[in-house]
Amino acid sequence: MLFQRKGKLKFAKDGASDIGMKLHPFTLHFVDDQAYLEEEYRDFYFSESIGAIRITLVLAIFFYAIFAGLDVAVAKQFQAQLWLIRFAFVIPVLVLLLILSYRPGFRKYVQTLVGIGMYLTGFGIILMIFYVSKIGLYTYYAGLMLIFMIGYTFIRLRIVSATIAGWSIVLTYEIVAIGFAHTPTVALINNNFFFVSANVIGMLICYFLDRTNRRDFFMRKLLEIERNKVKAANDILEQKVQERTQQLLETNVELKKEIELRKQYEKERTKLEAQLMQLQKMETIGTLAGGIAHDFNNILTPILGYTEMALEEIEEDNTLRFDIEQINHAAIRAKDLVQQILTFSRQMDVEKKPSDLKAIIEEVLNLVRASLPRNIMIKTNLKEGCGSVLVDATQIHQVLMNLCTNAAHALTPDGGDLFIGLKEVELDARQVKKLNNISPGVYANITVTDTGIGMDKQTMQRIFEPFFTKKEVGVGSGLGLAVVHGIINSYRGAITVESTPGKGTTFDIFLPRFSDAKETEISEEFLKTGMEHIMFVDDEEEVTFIGKKMLESLGYSVTIRTDGNRAFQEFKAHPDEYDLLVTDQVMPGLLGTNLAAKFRQLNPKLKVIVITGAKESINEKIIEDYKIDELLLKPLKISEFSKVIRKVLDEKNKNN
Repeated sequence: MLFQRKGKLKFAKDGASDIGMKLHPFTLHFVDDQAYLEEEYRDFYFSESIGAIRITLVLAIFFYAIFAGLDVAVAKQFQAQLWLIRFAFVIPVLVLLLILSYRPGFRKYVQTLVGIGMYLTGFGIILMIFYVSKIGLYTYYAGLMLIFMIGYTFIRLRIVSATIAGWSIVLTYEIVAIGFAHTPTVALINNNFFFVSANVIGMLICYFLDRTNRRDFFMRKLLEIERNKVKAANDILEQKVQERTQQLLETNVELKKEIELRKQYEKERTKLEAQLMQLQKMETIGTLAGGIAHDFNNILTPILGYTEMALEEIEEDNTLRFDIEQINHAAIRAKDLVQQILTFSRQMDVEKKPSDLKAIIEEVLNLVRASLPRNIMIKTNLKEGCGSVLVDATQIHQVLMNLCTNAAHALTPDGGDLFIGLKEVELDARQVKKLNNISPGVYANITVTDTGIGMDKQTMQRIFEPFFTKKEVGVGSGLGLAVVHGIINSYRGAITVESTPGKGTTFDIFLPRFSDAKETEISEEFLKTGMEHIMFVDDEEEVTFIGKKMLESLGYSVTIRTDGNRAFQEFKAHPDEYDLLVTDQVMPGLLGTNLAAKFRQLNPKLKVIVITGAKESINEKIIEDYKIDELLLKPLKISEFSKVIRKVLDEKNKNN
């Protein structure tokens, strides 16, 4: 069947019929998790039926008027009363309904108003029956049959409104025929037989018409959703393939030019090997392209599967078959585009080793100079003695080439200055807190500055998002700075940006200095220990086990839980026994920040540390709003973990 989740329809495998519609068996309203469709169906039904309603109203006015001749022929003595009912009561009501059908508010009350109109026209005929019964004439009841026919079919009333109006007419007739008109028993039985039969048949016709209309609406809704999914996936794939293909072609042309220049001036084997290393930059693009391709294959698999299953179930002459075939063709086309992406996918092994940043920057500058226009002046200030950093040289090449290429785009076409600097800086605790919470210490600082067009604040907030770009299609993919950000973070470094529209942009990269001394195991005297009681919550059982082991080795008493709700029940029983909550941020059913808020309702003095494997899952505003004491990124290092815990708990003890 289908169910609603965040405003969307999805398949559920419960084997229900009627393509998953959930309807009330009597009123035919959408129910349960599809109840939200009722309002949209009413708008759809109004648009589909308003033309028929207006035509039916015109026909009803015509027939009500033309049958005035019958009054003259069979009941001339009551002509005045009958014509008063026709022309002063019923026809004005029908004309009023016709006029109201062109008013904007008619959509909301169409069923109620048309149902009232159906009843009033029937009531008019019942009044006529009352008058003509005085002369022993009981044939006017046939007019009610015509109203049942119109009300249940032509006027497009839905089952609820039609049934209420129809049986109201029957009840009114019974009251008038028995209580006022004194209809003979034979005539009464005869008339009731036709009334009840016509009403029941009309209800059944109306019921199945309403159900069929709802089924058509539901099928259109399904097709619209699937068509939009395929179109969106297809559009994204086409755009990404074009962008990646153009980037690869341009990059290959640039690399060929640089290799030719190298061969002209340098013949040494080491220089040739360094030049060939630039080709490895393509590996990151290939890896990203491969990842994207696999993700889209996961999206396309259910689309192709469902459309193929639907084609098996739908008959050849069904009008829906063509639409589903188009969905299937589009999905197959998207699948072919994925194959194009996969042809460019390659793998790259990252090998970290101590590297001289000054030498890497100089090599990148040799490549950049050859490709930049003559009106762009490159300036450098590379300090000596900055030491080495533990990185993969190819990735640092990629980072610098990306930043320099972006700067060149910002300087085109008027030209300007491109500055690259390198220096050693020492960052204290206050400074690193503003730099993605890296550790205090000595860092190599690379600065890339241009005097180009600059960026506004809104653009700066999004430049590290994947696929965000301000460049025209074919020039930039929006992946470059996202990759740069990921590379720098993988080295436990940080990257910042400052920019002013019209004045230029500055990127600062901070990479931790590498010590040549061999790393030694952390001794107990460098670990911050304690005896407080800590609750450690993470949905990964392995993480809770290692967390417990680490914390207990530091002397703490630890309670672990893999479920946020169970953790809360445990805490609720003993809220004052715990000094600190360490919780994962992304957990099924309950985020770590929400869990912390629930804990603090019971113990406002409780300290909270949130851990996460993806910093994007929590931002500074969330940390501030939920009053999170510290944020740690996985994997956890015991020395850093112990210091942070001790810092948080010492602040608590100090405040107490």
